[in-house]
Amino acid sequence: MHAGKIVRFLVFGFLLAVLAIGLLPFLVIYSWSDMYGITEIEPASTPLTVLLKMMKD
Repeated sequence: MHAGKIVRFLVFGFLLAVLAIGLLPFLVIYSWSDMYGITEIEPASTPLTVLLKMMKD
């Protein structure tokens, strides 16, 4: 294996690890909210829902 290939694999693995560690808190919060039924609550107003309500009237 050439040194360039090794460096490429290390960089790819490092980026993948940073992405996975960065997304972990969001995944934990999402699973907790799903477990406690918080996701079934009416969603807060988003710009899209506000626009849809304005277009309905």
